[in-house]
Amino acid sequence: MGRRQGGQAAVTRPFSIVALLLLGFNAAAASDATLLESIAMVESGQNRKAIGKAGERGMYQMGKDAWTDANARLEGQGHYHYQWSKWRDATAQDMTAASHLRWIRANFVRVGKPDPTPEQIAVVWNLGWSASVSRRFAPNDYAIRVGNLFRLSQRSK
Repeated sequence: MGRRQGGQAAVTRPFSIVALLLLGFNAAAASDATLLESIAMVESGQNRKAIGKAGERGMYQMGKDAWTDANARLEGQGHYHYQWSKWRDATAQDMTAASHLRWIRANFVRVGKPDPTPEQIAVVWNLGWSASVSRRFAPNDYAIRVGNLFRLSQRSK
């Protein structure tokens, strides 16, 4: 999963190269891939076959509603639409997670926060937009772990 570095697990590179190519491989996409890898490490230990207690699926532990919404956005952008039944597919997981992350970023821009921290993004991933707004995007333990893994991965590049 992750190699040990300085007493902490470093994030490996499971994010699909196909997804990066489809999303446009640039610095922002690479940074988002690292953030998604950090989310996946906290969510499931980067286990693509993981099934959560509330029915979340895959290494990013997305619920059916988030999956469906993210894929509707993909379809609207001219990308392939992945049905919920395809959750085991690595590219489907990565493309869907990347679409969800873009939606989170777009919401931050909409509320005047164009450069959210990894912790702010992670708290939205973990709790949802409305719950995160009500707590003013204050990071929880989950979000702090994601932020720490993200920064550790950025330093190791």
